[in-house]
Amino acid sequence: MKKAYAVIGANFGDEGKGLMTDYFCRTNDNPIDIRINGGAQAGHTVCTSEGERHIFSHIGAGYFAGADTYLSEFFIANPMLFVKEKNILGDLTQKIFTDKRCRVTLPCDMLLNQFAERLRDNNRHGSCGTGIFETVKRCENPQNRILYSDITDIPENVLIQKIKSINSGYCLERAEQLGITRENSPEFFELLENENITINYISDLEYMKNICITADESITENYDTAVFEGAQGLMLDRDREDYFPNLTPTNTGMKNVRSILNRLEKRDTEICYVTRSYFTRHGAGRFDTECKEIRNKYNLYDKTNVTNEFQGNFRYGWFDLPEFMHSLKIDRKYALKDKISIAVTHLDMTDGMIICPTGKLMPEDIAYMAGTAKLYKSFGETAENIIENVPVFTRSM
Repeated sequence: MKKAYAVIGANFGDEGKGLMTDYFCRTNDNPIDIRINGGAQAGHTVCTSEGERHIFSHIGAGYFAGADTYLSEFFIANPMLFVKEKNILGDLTQKIFTDKRCRVTLPCDMLLNQFAERLRDNNRHGSCGTGIFETVKRCENPQNRILYSDITDIPENVLIQKIKSINSGYCLERAEQLGITRENSPEFFELLENENITINYISDLEYMKNICITADESITENYDTAVFEGAQGLMLDRDREDYFPNLTPTNTGMKNVRSILNRLEKRDTEICYVTRSYFTRHGAGRFDTECKEIRNKYNLYDKTNVTNEFQGNFRYGWFDLPEFMHSLKIDRKYALKDKISIAVTHLDMTDGMIICPTGKLMPEDIAYMAGTAKLYKSFGETAENIIENVPVFTRSM
């Protein structure tokens, strides 16, 4: 590997990480796309100039650009959603490598997640309903942990028995902790006890195993360019206690990237922090600059984030400069001597400006304040709409 890029969301997610991942994979030789956190709850939209559009959730967003995908040890694999996405894409033209250390989501994790959110009512955590937190919680105990190595190395009958044991033991205890009872959620127990769900899940496991190639981070050395694709954003990082409890249970910034890079040979690395020209949040939780009127004022819209049962409505707000700078400051402790860049997306919706509560900023302004030498400006949905290496300068505010 000669060169590496880390695509990190600087806000609450939905900043344009799919777009920038696609861009770096298109503009560099022989790329591999590395998923570095989270799992299939990601929704990274990629549009091509040829009219292709897909919301990548499991497979890397560099797929259309010809990049193979590596699901790193920090990724949470979900065979059910992998099969769903593969069926949408059709016959896969790129390779999918999966690390044996990946944690694996079970049907019970998704059930626990979804039924717990329903019971929280107005106190929902803003979950996507894909079982990410419950997978992490279950895997804290080695006895209940299932890794991708279990899919590849353990006989099927042994794995089925382990899943049944988890359903009849751990899941019932966890349901009690979450307040899920036969009185308020009878359907949960009907689904948990439905053996057909386990049978179908095992079929999905087998399907994923037959398509994916097991590998570790050394596979990246076979490529000229590595693009690390983050999920969610820095303000949702598991360690951001100021936004607790509405967080994701994984590290969303450079921490995981640094862990992988430290095991590989040194290379030229660029960290690209991605933001929209305004802020958004899909899900419950603190949002200091939320403003419902901003959507109508600038005619803002989003094709990907639709209202759903678990996350609710897509929320809009002003660009929060202090929080943006604070998030970058926290994450840059893992940057070392890496190059830093900023990408500002959705500028076509805000007349090329960043819109703040007290006025407008040029993208060059925040790039200068963040001390970055490179700026990417996006005025549309495709990689062709990105302007790179815009000179950074200041202006009077």
